Amino acid sequence: MTPRLLLAVVLWAGCAPCDGREAGPSHPRVQCRAFRYPIAVDCSWTQPPAPNATRPTSFIATYRLGVAVHKESRPCLQLTPETPSCAISDVQMFSMEPYVLNVTAIHPGGVSSTLLPFIPEHIIKPDPPEDVYLSPIPGKQLRVQWEPPRSWPIPQIFTLKYRIRYKRHGSAHFRQVGPTEDTSFTLRNVRPRARYCIQVAAQDLLDYGEPSDWSLPATFPITPGK
Repeated sequence: MTPRLLLAVVLWAGCAPCDGREAGPSHPRVQCRAFRYPIAVDCSWTQPPAPNATRPTSFIATYRLGVAVHKESRPCLQLTPETPSCAISDVQMFSMEPYVLNVTAIHPGGVSSTLLPFIPEHIIKPDPPEDVYLSPIPGKQLRVQWEPPRSWPIPQIFTLKYRIRYKRHGSAHFRQVGPTEDTSFTLRNVRPRARYCIQVAAQDLLDYGEPSDWSLPATFPITPGK
């Protein structure tokens, strides 16, 4: 099973009209991400409103483990039927079979569904690291410290690795260092009295999925001059 399974397979309820009548409502556009791996997979979707709709669209979200249609389906947890998101909380790690999420939109004018197959390890993407903090160290050095994303469960067990990028103000390009499993890093040979912008990104230690977005930039006004 390849990452191409992440492409949505769209199934429409009923047949497309062939007599010139207006087509039915569009299908939900679904995406899933494991930023709380292995505690949960979180999925969300968008659905354009149906023309002349008098009430909001509601959704039924279910999932099964395996592509066979006879597999047992379970509810993907939503806050309300109108909520365009859900969570799968019983993630089976390293399964050889994909999960299949089924999101059905119920419109005043009809029903449309989207199936999204995925393997949890392939869609891991942590949230960015938090609380990036800079402090000067004597000898033209700058210490960078940060915290794992609060959404990542038990980082002492499910370890992340980090990359750091930095640049002087006025420079067009970042320099990048890492990866490191520590939550701190010392930049050496920084220019005295220069302003630096620094960001940190996180990724699963075993390279599953993709790296997080970069953290909010941390800046240190003036690096030490000695």
